[in-house]
Amino acid sequence: MKKYNIFWILLSIYLLNPSVVFSRINEGYLLVKNDFCQIWWVENTYKVFRDSPVPKRKRAIELRSAKNESEGFQLVLNPASEMEDVTITVSDFKNRSGNVIPAKNVTIRNIAYVHVTKPSGIRHRAGWYPDPLPLYQGAFQVEGGGNTAVWFSVKTPADAVEGLYSATIQIAAQGYRATIPVALTVWNFVLPDTPYMRSSFGLNESMIRDYHRMENADELEKQIDWYYRSFKHYRISPAEVFGSITKTVTGNGWTGGTYDPDTLYEGRYSYQITNNSIYSDVSGTPVSLVEIVPGKPYFVKWMAKNSNDGQSYYVTIKSYTADKKPIDWQLQGKIYPGNRVWHADSLFLDPVNPVIVDDILMYRPIPKNASYIDVRFYPCIPGKNGNVPNTIWLDNVQVIDMQDGKNLLPEGDFEQDIRLLDVTLDFSAFDKTAKKYFDEYGFNGFSISLPELCPGPFVGRKTGWFHGFVNGTPEYKKLMTLYLKGLQDHLEINGWLGKEYLYWIDEPKQEDYGFVREGMKTIHEAAPQLKRFITENNPGPEIMDVTDIGCPVLAKLDLQKSRKWIDEGREMWTYLMCWPKAPHNNLFIDSDAINLRMWLWMSYRYRLKGILVWSSNFWNESDCSPAGIWQNPWEDPMAYNDVPLPRGSSCEFGNGDGRFFYPPRRDPNKDKSKCICEPIPSLRLEILREGLEDYDYMILLEKAIERGGTNRQDWVERAKKALSFGSELFVSEQEYSKDHRVLMKKREELGELLHRYYSDTRRFPIP
Repeated sequence: MKKYNIFWILLSIYLLNPSVVFSRINEGYLLVKNDFCQIWWVENTYKVFRDSPVPKRKRAIELRSAKNESEGFQLVLNPASEMEDVTITVSDFKNRSGNVIPAKNVTIRNIAYVHVTKPSGIRHRAGWYPDPLPLYQGAFQVEGGGNTAVWFSVKTPADAVEGLYSATIQIAAQGYRATIPVALTVWNFVLPDTPYMRSSFGLNESMIRDYHRMENADELEKQIDWYYRSFKHYRISPAEVFGSITKTVTGNGWTGGTYDPDTLYEGRYSYQITNNSIYSDVSGTPVSLVEIVPGKPYFVKWMAKNSNDGQSYYVTIKSYTADKKPIDWQLQGKIYPGNRVWHADSLFLDPVNPVIVDDILMYRPIPKNASYIDVRFYPCIPGKNGNVPNTIWLDNVQVIDMQDGKNLLPEGDFEQDIRLLDVTLDFSAFDKTAKKYFDEYGFNGFSISLPELCPGPFVGRKTGWFHGFVNGTPEYKKLMTLYLKGLQDHLEINGWLGKEYLYWIDEPKQEDYGFVREGMKTIHEAAPQLKRFITENNPGPEIMDVTDIGCPVLAKLDLQKSRKWIDEGREMWTYLMCWPKAPHNNLFIDSDAINLRMWLWMSYRYRLKGILVWSSNFWNESDCSPAGIWQNPWEDPMAYNDVPLPRGSSCEFGNGDGRFFYPPRRDPNKDKSKCICEPIPSLRLEILREGLEDYDYMILLEKAIERGGTNRQDWVERAKKALSFGSELFVSEQEYSKDHRVLMKKREELGELLHRYYSDTRRFPIP
């Protein structure tokens, strides 16, 4: 029995030991071996650790690439002792016919390491991991007794001539020189400029401004565009890159609150003004100033109702001159006790006498030069201690001329004339950037947030809110229709319709499904061609049917339901995030290199059309860092967030979560100099790009099969079989091969099939 217990204890330790679960397949090929230095290489989807063993088997560097593709590999130096002033140069790639792929098409990056001290999960492990890829900028030092890896990426031009090319890499150091041959086979097919896989990667502009120390909007725009160019290079699309669409609503009578159809005194609406924060000075007021005659007395009256009996509210009258300039140092106003029952309140505006209460001067007469007034209602007394969040409702607000009895504020009955409402859309800023990023950079999607579908300041029920009107009212429907239909028409005219995805709610809970359905219905009724979008980390069949694009977290993708939705004409994406950890496919630094590339192979098998990651440059969470201190991702790769913990606490999202780029390599708290420079990508981003190109292979082959015809039956059958990959790659998003050689072999098979299809134009004419 004792022996039995020890066996199970040891087995448990083995299975739970992160160093056992994490895959470190010994891979690579030896190029040079002598007493001074060993040089070896390995393909792109592999992590070279400082202590990875030098391989014994030999093979020259051999690359295969489509046209318009970037193909990477890693060259590793392992000297016996320190090497100083190491430089690397690459020659042009040439073939026997004299065709050239210039050396400028080769990008060289040093592979840097980050120290993981807090593993992302129980199946991850601490240690030094390769991830940042700063650009090679000249001589560097190589430590002895371990690996120093360098990343090479060869971009084959779209117009390159197919065939075999060769080049050499020259490595030089003090007292050392080596020449490494490289062979590149260019296949006879071209990857599209715009990838087939859609994507959404967040880019935080404030992080760029802070870490690059940008001083003005022009500098920030220049640096952000540099990141967008990197997005293009890595075949991903930013979630939001475009200038804003300005919406201007006219014809409404009041601003600052909500026309409330639920809490009524009389008529169709009251006016609700809510202050949910004791630190803000929320108020409601007529859109237009009320014109008065100087020297005449006025009486302001209204019906009011409070959410709290004990919370007073405040009413002010601000005076303006005939040219509508505010009269400074003059304000009339009064504090009113809260009452949860509708009641009448009023304010007298005397042009001669001040208002005195209990021998205290409350406010002075209206200025003699006042020609306009602004009537303003505050649910809470501005700046007063002891405030609590409060809501007031108003109705029948009137400004009465006491000499003729005329009401100067007819819109105070809140019975909005829907015929007056209009929305003007200004696309000038949007169009300027959209033409650049859609038409030039080839981004294949962009997010629209639609805050008008969210509750806004309205209290009572969860529903959409647009400039004071809530979903379910005719005014809201008109405004949303004008906005969404105008957006749809503008995108269609410019050839951008279908790139949008209306991402207005994130990971809704089941209790919010009714609210989600209401919002999705609103979009579809107003503009049925716009693509609705929803993310879900706990998806249910009762919600994905209301969207055009469904995006569950990969680990929660229900294959049966997904197939059903896709067959119904819906588009399915997946996303990766801080959860779950290994053994699930994930995006963490301390995970297998193959993960992000395998994500795209899984996506093809599951007929998915898009991928999403919430951020690409999440470098700091201010609520987690000490005051005034910024996190340095080069020193600490863990992504922290304060959600849902109290301020100052930190939740560990995982190493590298939301972080595919690195900030400038310096201490952000000491070096505050401006840095307009090329973004620093990660190894994970390079591997993701490889996966996106793999996906392009699959779609190109799929399209070729569709055009195959009966005279190519043998080729068609081979191509179909190649696309029907199975458990040799993965069983599920938890069970997949960690050996990149299996994946590379399958990629080569796809490439050879496409090469044959596009080369044999006599037998296989290309339409």
